[in-house]
Amino acid sequence: MGRNLNKLTSWLTGVGSVIAITWYFRPAGFADTIIALGWKGLVGWAWLTLVARFLIAETTVAPLAALGFSMPRLDAFWIGWIRTFANQILPLGGVAAYAQIVRERIQISWSELAALAAPQYVLAGAALGIVGLAAIAMNFDALQSMAHLLAAAYLVVVTVAIAAASGAAWFIELLPRTLSMRAIRTADALRKLTNHPGLVAKMVAYHGMAILLRGARLWILFSGAGVTLDWQEMLLVLVISESSMLVNVTPGGLGIREGFVLSGSALLGIPAPIAASVAIIDRLFVISITTLLTAPAFVLLRYKRSRTSRKRT
Repeated sequence: MGRNLNKLTSWLTGVGSVIAITWYFRPAGFADTIIALGWKGLVGWAWLTLVARFLIAETTVAPLAALGFSMPRLDAFWIGWIRTFANQILPLGGVAAYAQIVRERIQISWSELAALAAPQYVLAGAALGIVGLAAIAMNFDALQSMAHLLAAAYLVVVTVAIAAASGAAWFIELLPRTLSMRAIRTADALRKLTNHPGLVAKMVAYHGMAILLRGARLWILFSGAGVTLDWQEMLLVLVISESSMLVNVTPGGLGIREGFVLSGSALLGIPAPIAASVAIIDRLFVISITTLLTAPAFVLLRYKRSRTSRKRT
């Protein structure tokens, strides 16, 4: 009962946050932005999303190969959509769905699966911190007093990611027992990956490129809203927006990401109604493409599974 209540509370918090943002900031030019995008803008947004998803699929395929398992890239791509769909229902719910489906596809032990799944959040955090420090450096003068605070924040993210990845004793001792045990398991899992030269750096690079591609989607939407940003400014907005992944308390970051988009936009003086419109459009597009591709993902993965089972028999 308590667990179900937490799920419901999380979902209602996310929905309530989006409603509050919409009511308070009164998104400007919502329909006009979508019309201004046209089919080219929609195709561009979708293309960037798909490329980013193929890069994220590589963060499954590459470590599996290092552990001696083989998974087709298309399978990893489709599993990603199911994970995203599950995340829209429950914070980090996609992790359980991801683990279950991967185990169905290949004969992998839970310990080996932990080496694949547990480090992903840490490696994504490391990529975010690196991109964040680059964004701050490129916008240092424009940010003025905020530059030092943001630089310190992303430096902490990178430091924590490195500490978790290396199993640093000082870091683990600072954590509550439940979190310290998770940190130890994650560090153990990462050590398995570090036995393969260049693999961890490659996975951080995949996550970093995916972050940049998701940011480019926002660039397209801001252009449709009539806001012109140079790439250094857009880098700052995107890294602030992507930082919502560090606060995973609602399904799919619902309401949290929108608030971070508003915060990043405010640093550059973008009017809040326009930023709110862009954030909500991006959310609606993500929900739409996830809903559209989750059904074929289930069908194709189930078909391939049944076909493989027939071959074995």
